[in-house]
Amino acid sequence: MAFSFFWYPVVHHISFWATPGDLWGTFRDAHYVIWDGEGRVYNASTSFVTFPGIAVLLAPFAWLQDALHLSASWPVYLLKPTGWYVLGPVDMLCGGALLFPLDAIARRLSFSSARRAMATTLSLVLIFPVVEIWGHPEDTLALTLGLYAFLAAYDGRWLHSAAYFALAVAFQPLILLIVPIALAYVPTRKWPTFATVTAIPTAILLLPPLFQEWGPTTYAIFKQPNFPTIDHATPWASLAPVLTRTRWVFAWKIHYSVEKHKFIYGPVRTLAGETISAGPGRTIAIILACLVGLWVARRKPPLVELLWWAAFALALRCVFESVMDPYYFVPTLVLALVVALAGGKTRFILTLAAAVVCTKTSYWHTGEWRYYLFVTVSLLATLAFSWPGGSSRTQSLPVDDEPAASLSNA
Repeated sequence: MAFSFFWYPVVHHISFWATPGDLWGTFRDAHYVIWDGEGRVYNASTSFVTFPGIAVLLAPFAWLQDALHLSASWPVYLLKPTGWYVLGPVDMLCGGALLFPLDAIARRLSFSSARRAMATTLSLVLIFPVVEIWGHPEDTLALTLGLYAFLAAYDGRWLHSAAYFALAVAFQPLILLIVPIALAYVPTRKWPTFATVTAIPTAILLLPPLFQEWGPTTYAIFKQPNFPTIDHATPWASLAPVLTRTRWVFAWKIHYSVEKHKFIYGPVRTLAGETISAGPGRTIAIILACLVGLWVARRKPPLVELLWWAAFALALRCVFESVMDPYYFVPTLVLALVVALAGGKTRFILTLAAAVVCTKTSYWHTGEWRYYLFVTVSLLATLAFSWPGGSSRTQSLPVDDEPAASLSNA
């Protein structure tokens, strides 16, 4: 929060708060939940393409912002939106929640206090831009719940795992990439029940939008529109279906009126970029993740290797994504660094160096091939250096604050 309030005034000498633009669009969807009902979230012109869990979670805070008459940075981006006093702490807490399962993993792998502190610090550095700069707390919440589901599946608590995955998918469906790996530790006869439990919250949340706004809802969920002229396009963009081509449109913006000699808020003719579908590339990633799950089911690796395969499955999204954003890499990098800390110092240093290169190059604005090659090669190098094969730390250890697991073992 200190960063958001003081970065621009202190460093750049600009009277401006650093608040994430994407989050304000999601916050507007949370307002629609309390105004018109959850069925309108996909027809609110906010480019909302994930499942409605985050909008429902933020709805009480949207009500509080309205009740306190605080300003929101939507549809006009404000320099100092007072609604950030309410929204900002919630955003940061959603990001900080991810530190808990990561520390639980560190304890399961019997990290020393120094290594646990290192894992927490590196995770904090990677998580911070996701919520503060990009404004996507749904991604950190989904990974938080997904990791708890992962640990529960490994411990044989399949119903707990299904419940955690049910909540995770309601926030971000791409967490499904690690579900096939977790299923390797769930009895086959329990798979139908597991799938039913996992699908219930999302099905309940999607029913109102599907009934009230069938067209916008199916467009957002199944076609997954993305914007190559705004974000980082990759070579896969040339194979992605084009939803809308570049065109002239009228949009409501603040602009200078020559006739009135002042700035006014009104419709202006502007050039809208191309929109493509990210769905096909993500479908390829899910299919390959299922193949990884089959391989894991046959081999049943120890926990540290299982976590590496989870990082690999999450990386598949980045490899086949048609349009990239830097925060897409964070789930893979976080898990890879934690796994690397379970090995030797050389392996960890190489993994950290590759992760730094991947993070740095993910913010480049350059050609499609150059961008894709740099980020993909550095991402795969991070995975390669963190591979735990042959590591002596192969067994998970019970932890004191997991009574359910202890009772199951007893």
